[in-house]
Amino acid sequence: MKAMADLRIVGRALVGDRLLDEVTVEVDGDLISSVSVGDVGSGPRLLLSRGQLLLPSATDIHVHLRDWEQAYKEDVFTGTSAAVAGGVTTVAEMPNTLPPIKSPSALKERLELLAARAIADYAVHVGALDSVKDAVEALELGACGMKLYPADLERLEDYLRVSRQSGMRLVVHAELRGGDEQEAVRMILSRIAAGDDVRLAHVSMAESLRMVELARGELAARITVEAAPHHMLLSREALDEESKKISAVRPPLASEADRRYIFSGLDGCSVDFIASDHAPHALDEKMSDPPAPGFPGLEVTYPLMLTEWLEGRLGISTLVKKFCRAPAEYLGIRKGEIRKGFYADLVVFDTKTIWRLSAKDFLSKAKYTPFEGRMLSAKVVSVFRRGELVYDGELLVKGGGVHVRELGQKTR
Repeated sequence: MKAMADLRIVGRALVGDRLLDEVTVEVDGDLISSVSVGDVGSGPRLLLSRGQLLLPSATDIHVHLRDWEQAYKEDVFTGTSAAVAGGVTTVAEMPNTLPPIKSPSALKERLELLAARAIADYAVHVGALDSVKDAVEALELGACGMKLYPADLERLEDYLRVSRQSGMRLVVHAELRGGDEQEAVRMILSRIAAGDDVRLAHVSMAESLRMVELARGELAARITVEAAPHHMLLSREALDEESKKISAVRPPLASEADRRYIFSGLDGCSVDFIASDHAPHALDEKMSDPPAPGFPGLEVTYPLMLTEWLEGRLGISTLVKKFCRAPAEYLGIRKGEIRKGFYADLVVFDTKTIWRLSAKDFLSKAKYTPFEGRMLSAKVVSVFRRGELVYDGELLVKGGGVHVRELGQKTR
């Protein structure tokens, strides 16, 4: 006789690329043990109500958690709490902290902080490293990539050499010092060689994406692209004077034509990942002149993009592939799909209730958003992290996040 599962969820769910009206997902420990059509099995169950939908939780590979000297903006606990509240159970942190994560010793210290305070599971990028030795050591500690910022692009050849000799993947903020994204993308692509692995962060312009599409056909390299929800759903033409400071971001919001092209890249192979670029600041920094670039995104990205599906503008399998499965594969972890043997990282959405987005309800320390007041059709109800209920209308845990290396991360 089969043993009773630790958790049994019955209801509408996305399994692979199929949206099924009644599925039973059984969880033993931290893994999904079976996925069956219909209401099967015995024992206690979580029965989803009409309008609720079970999806894989998301993996967000572009997040700024601040902390350390910038804890007034955000800290590891509040940032990863915001992640879970938004249906995100794995985050990959960026290294432009204060002090920055630009050495193996800084990475080690950061991983210790995350182990003590994170709610979501986590990975960490390191900043630009000058030596192959440091890059190899960072990889051994579990770094998931090396992030280059606009100021680093003057030495792009040096960092490509470090990447090639160490096996460290590159992630590039593709803007020159003056803010020119297209010229930066052109320069980066001209220097990529066969075998390179380069991810372009938050691409915002149509011409940038077209150049990548062309280069992929010519270069024997892995070139991947992130797109952020604000670059797919907002444009500079829609901004009024009141919203310009809250919406300030790097790269800046582009034209409506750019927005449409980046969004359309989700349905093809042009855009590989959806990533929030969660970048919180204190409100006075946002309202200063010039405003600090960035805003919180962890709590809104999944509901925003799922609303795009509910309103007929995006396929649900595309959304889950780009925000759940592909980012998890990039980190080498068995998440992002409702499938036997995968971690039970799951989120229950209410897809029937229309609600108004209000940043005052955020768990992030940053209580503002350029999406303030937007009516959404998808709301997070419950979130499971490796089989444990961690959010159910409120945060239920105080920690427990682990480094993705413990979940089977591939660092090379």
